[in-house]
Amino acid sequence: MEDADGSLAERERFLQCFKRLNGFNYRRDDEASRTNFNLLLDEINSMEYYMRIVREDEANRLITKFCTVVPLYEERFLVKVCQAIFNFTAKQQLTLTEKTLHLVTEYLISALQRCQPWTRSEILLALGAVVYECCGQLTKYHDTLLNKQQGVLIPLLSDPIGDEAVLRGVIQCIENLTIKVAGQSYLEDHHTLTCFEVFMNILHTVRASKIETNIKCKVLICSLRGLQNILGATKIMPTDQLGSLLAGIRTYMFHGLSSFPVNIPERLYPTPLRQYDTSPSGQSTPHGEQKPEEETQGASKSQASKKSKKKKAKKSPEKSNKSQDGNRTTLTSDNGQSEGQGSVTTVGLDAAVDTRPVWAKIGSSDSDYSDTEGGQGSRLRSHHTKVRQCALVCLHTVIKTTDRRLMFGYWSSFIPDSSAAGNSPQVQTLFTIILKDPSPKCRMGALAALTALVDGTKTFLAAAEDSDQITAFTPFSSILGSTIRELHRCLLLALVSENYPLTLTQLIKCIAILISNVPYQRMKPGLLSRVIKLVRNFLNHRDPNVRVACLTCFGAVAAIQPPLMEICHIMQPSIPPLSASLAQPAPPVNQQPGDVDSQSESRNSRLGSAQGNQLSESSGNSKADYSTNDGQLQSLSPEVVTPPVGQGSGSGSVSPGALTPVYSDKLLQAHARDTSWLIKLCMRNILPFTDHHGNWTEPHFEPLPVRLESLQVLAHLTKGYFPIIRNGLAVLRDLIHKCIQDSDQVVRLHTIKLLDVLTQVILQDVQAAETDGPGNRVNIDLAKEFWVFMLMGPLPSILQMEANNAVRATSCDCISNVGPEVFAVLPMDKRILCITLVLGLTSDDDRIVRSAAVRAVGVYVLYPCLREDVSFIADAANSILKSMADSSLNVRLKTAWSLANLCDALVLNKTEGDVQFLQDFSNLLLQKLFTTATKACQDSDKVRSNAVRALGNLMRYLPRSSLEKCTFKIPVEEGVKALVKNISSGTMKVRWNACYAVSNLFKNSLLNQASTEWMKDIILALCAVVRDCKNFKVRINAALALGSPPDRDQYGTVDLFISVWEALIRGLETAEEITDFTEYKYRGNLNNQICTTIIHLVTMTQYNDLDRVGELLEVNFDLLLDNLDKFQQSQGKKTEFEAECVAAQQRLAMFGDSKLSHRQGKAVERLTQLAFADEIVDRKQEKSAFVQTYD
Repeated sequence: MEDADGSLAERERFLQCFKRLNGFNYRRDDEASRTNFNLLLDEINSMEYYMRIVREDEANRLITKFCTVVPLYEERFLVKVCQAIFNFTAKQQLTLTEKTLHLVTEYLISALQRCQPWTRSEILLALGAVVYECCGQLTKYHDTLLNKQQGVLIPLLSDPIGDEAVLRGVIQCIENLTIKVAGQSYLEDHHTLTCFEVFMNILHTVRASKIETNIKCKVLICSLRGLQNILGATKIMPTDQLGSLLAGIRTYMFHGLSSFPVNIPERLYPTPLRQYDTSPSGQSTPHGEQKPEEETQGASKSQASKKSKKKKAKKSPEKSNKSQDGNRTTLTSDNGQSEGQGSVTTVGLDAAVDTRPVWAKIGSSDSDYSDTEGGQGSRLRSHHTKVRQCALVCLHTVIKTTDRRLMFGYWSSFIPDSSAAGNSPQVQTLFTIILKDPSPKCRMGALAALTALVDGTKTFLAAAEDSDQITAFTPFSSILGSTIRELHRCLLLALVSENYPLTLTQLIKCIAILISNVPYQRMKPGLLSRVIKLVRNFLNHRDPNVRVACLTCFGAVAAIQPPLMEICHIMQPSIPPLSASLAQPAPPVNQQPGDVDSQSESRNSRLGSAQGNQLSESSGNSKADYSTNDGQLQSLSPEVVTPPVGQGSGSGSVSPGALTPVYSDKLLQAHARDTSWLIKLCMRNILPFTDHHGNWTEPHFEPLPVRLESLQVLAHLTKGYFPIIRNGLAVLRDLIHKCIQDSDQVVRLHTIKLLDVLTQVILQDVQAAETDGPGNRVNIDLAKEFWVFMLMGPLPSILQMEANNAVRATSCDCISNVGPEVFAVLPMDKRILCITLVLGLTSDDDRIVRSAAVRAVGVYVLYPCLREDVSFIADAANSILKSMADSSLNVRLKTAWSLANLCDALVLNKTEGDVQFLQDFSNLLLQKLFTTATKACQDSDKVRSNAVRALGNLMRYLPRSSLEKCTFKIPVEEGVKALVKNISSGTMKVRWNACYAVSNLFKNSLLNQASTEWMKDIILALCAVVRDCKNFKVRINAALALGSPPDRDQYGTVDLFISVWEALIRGLETAEEITDFTEYKYRGNLNNQICTTIIHLVTMTQYNDLDRVGELLEVNFDLLLDNLDKFQQSQGKKTEFEAECVAAQQRLAMFGDSKLSHRQGKAVERLTQLAFADEIVDRKQEKSAFVQTYD
């Protein structure tokens, strides 16, 4: 009430002053008028602007009046006008109209150009407030402000008579000009570069300048924020400046700490080795430089205060933590929430540091601190902390905007690569801040930067190797392995000591990102075990953000590929593996609130260490008011048992010294008898809970993010470690059944995604059981029972009535995962239900649902029990034809895939001799499929890649009854033209699919029309690809297509046949010319396929071809013989290859009875040698320069 009364009184006072000023007629030659105007200015500036008392229209009118009536030569009035402008724009945070903005900007620029130096600091303060977030509206003033020679700001930096306040004001103005506002234009490149150079120069020079410490901190804060603004707005990092920028940032990350580096290196260099400081160890400060007096006083008083508060810190670590920042109240104030509310928020950099300038906050100024020595020390510590925060946020922005490969070279400057480096006080890294910085915001900023640094480095860390072997030099892989171990060690140390919820959340998320990028299969076992044992202590933390982060960490562990035995041992026991004394499992369902506290106290007494106390406090703030109802879990399945409190079995980890092994399904399943503790944990988080006192009439749930993250953990665990899930399949099925009916649509969506993953692995398990034997896998009977349960439950109603389209689309994906084996044994009503649902949803109003439904149709058409059904294939074809005309590209993309599958089904029916199907399938529908596929070959590249596949299958399927109809002549010719065009152009995937489609076309002997022009076009297009295409996969499929025609007539004339030979020989020669290293792995396959095709051509060779073939062999015989010998040696006794060789030999034997010319006889002889290349080549033992010697 007092604040409200004070605000009203101050508002009334302002209105009275505003009316007098608005109606005041200022006369410059009247002394009384001047005196009254001066008093009014003093009164307007004496208002309490920390509360909102001014409206925007009033501020605009006053500022316009001031700029109009106060001349620039009245410098005393000018300064007071600047103060009023600052109060309105910065403290009241009012927005100026465009007209007022331009007027006041021009007024202040003119003042800077004409007025005396003593006025500059106030003018600059006002100008900085005016241009804040107005860069795009002041485009015409950019050159006036930022020009290096004629501008008003940049020359002030080198003004010999400029003072510290002017320096701060100039940097503040430049920083505010670099702020990017959505929807507005930004600085031109040359102005951006000028600002970048100014900020960089400040970073590298202000440290050695003799500027008052507080001003120096404020200048550094503005410079670091300005650099962050530029990098965030332009997303461009000058590569040549990266080392210098990182050198400055790295220095000011430790500003004000005891480990603060004295010297600022000119630049950092990308190297895997650590840079050592070459200065003498005893020299703590540069020659002739002394620490500022305030800094020394602050440090001494800080040391004195530590001793007096040591006991209090032990009793209330969170309270002492809050008092470490001089100007900080609560860390969550930036988000408008206090930490006691327990609301779930996303922890990001906005929580780590507020990037809005200090002067733009109401009531945030140096006057907030007392003038005593203690107040000055608090103010200094606050400024040092803000410098570190800004440096860390700037580092985060640099990492985000720089190429990961380039940034990876600077890892050694920010991350220790060994425990010796991590413990050394001379080596400052991000862990120096994470483990030792007194400010939680700084620790969180360092963790955010470390997270960004590690994120996306999986391909770089893949070379890491964990080895203790001592060698003459340390390989880079070992350095990476050592760095990974040190990252784990330091982060776990931080996890033990951290107790601030927001920082703790960011820390656990950082660990999760690290887990996602480390190749644990190349590391020794034990790293993950230690991580999980420590993270488990925070599963009952009072802050739901921390609990979500823990689940994210478990999800990252469960998502590791390839699956590891260490993870299986950790996840498998029904009671989680605990560390000797640091673990605190979740309370049992029948435990009372008081039991938790008593257990925490007993565990803390056993720990007897600072680390144990920290952990007990973090995990002791558990949700002891409620627990999961026993009956709730038992209703799902009798297998679920709540884990008792106590020590569990060990992790059973693999003996140290070996790399972490990948798990064996059979080995794991032999031990997977109980439901995993992680599954039980997730179920407790997902299901409702009730208290034992009966105070709640309705069931209560965990916060939504906790429930969703638990569902995601189950999805990761199901996908990567299904043997752990198998024995709890009934439990998981019932959980899904309950969650599908949840009132929250987001829960339903994540549940359906879990069901999608589960149905995929069940399908894989059933198919593996068919191939490898049942063993402990899910058999067809269990899978059938599962699907009958799901189709009798809410799944069909979700597909028909769910409001959330994403849920319905994912449900379509689930239904497509039934599998042909299980679908064939489902009851007929359930099979009809599935077909009816997916066919009906292809006409849904939502494009996402249509896309998923038509994909499901594409899966069903390949089920043997359905593809033989002409009625279903016809219905599927009609729905696909309708969807191919959809306006949505994504729908057409999925439809093209389904169309190709449908055509595959047609080919399979023809190949298996289903005569009845060929007779019953409609020619009209087949013609429509031809027309639609041909038209789709002109669509987007993503659609074309499947359209050409469909067209090739249709060409292969065409029965005699259809080809005899004249209506098919034009569709076939148009289809061939489409294939030829896609062989020569489009993306590589389109081209190799088109080549493969042509190989299908050649397999239809009814299309043997060598006299047609289109056959020549196809063969010439394939020859060009085999000869010249840079992509080896395209060339492989082109060579495959050239070897597909079963008859010599399909190769056309002798000239065309020889063109094929020439193209294949040229293909062997160019296979060695690799311009892209990624193609190297396909070179062997290309050579093999060309050799296979050449053997096929030998079987096709006729009497009329021998003369021309003989000419080719005279020149290229050695090349062909060498490649065919290598190829035949690699093939060994493969049946298909042997059959091809036998056919070639039989073909050549036929020429023995003919009267051949000398050239023809020589050609037959050489062709025979090619067919028997592996038998006739004389292989001499390779010579070696190595000489074995013996002792």
